[in-house]
Amino acid sequence: MIGRRVENMNGIYILGFALCWAATAGGVYVGVAVYPWAYPLPSGIYALSVLTVIEALGFFFIMKIAHEKPARA
Repeated sequence: MIGRRVENMNGIYILGFALCWAATAGGVYVGVAVYPWAYPLPSGIYALSVLTVIEALGFFFIMKIAHEKPARA
């Protein structure tokens, strides 16, 4: 991976985002299923939606930065 251009790594970014979201959803599921008295379902749905928005913003920021044109002097 050393020396590869970041413009060609879209698959890795998408895979990373998907795995990140799956880990978040899994954590919310465990919280709702194992500790329902401390982490009720409406709270879990709210947490998942907020974290999904945060992760999506991070993903779009990564894609924006990775596809910027280099500044040549």
